[in-house]
Amino acid sequence: MSHRVHSDLYRVPKSMADPGNGGTIRVSQDLQICEMVSAAPETRILAAPTKSGIRLVLRLMTDGGNVVVTAAEGLNASLETEATFADASDLLSLISVSTATGYRWEIAEGNTGVTLA
Repeated sequence: MSHRVHSDLYRVPKSMADPGNGGTIRVSQDLQICEMVSAAPETRILAAPTKSGIRLVLRLMTDGGNVVVTAAEGLNASLETEATFADASDLLSLISVSTATGYRWEIAEGNTGVTLA
């Protein structure tokens, strides 16, 4: 039934719950989106991926203050670890990649308004 794979993947819910201030975003499957809501300056931790090829989108849905997302393993080839979402609709598209010691996130094709450090 390989002809139905894309159709079946499309039907699976892709929205992840925002873990809230200080919470950890844990990605359990491919093609997910976490739309964050802030009421004041807040933080999130992005857990390390568990394999290569997982695609994730982080988006600030409601802006009540900046949200800083930290990924200890890095978010790009420069190994910057913090992404700051300052305005509603700031968006970061990521894909998991393998490293010599495990896996980390890498910016895929999109970064709209997010500042990396």
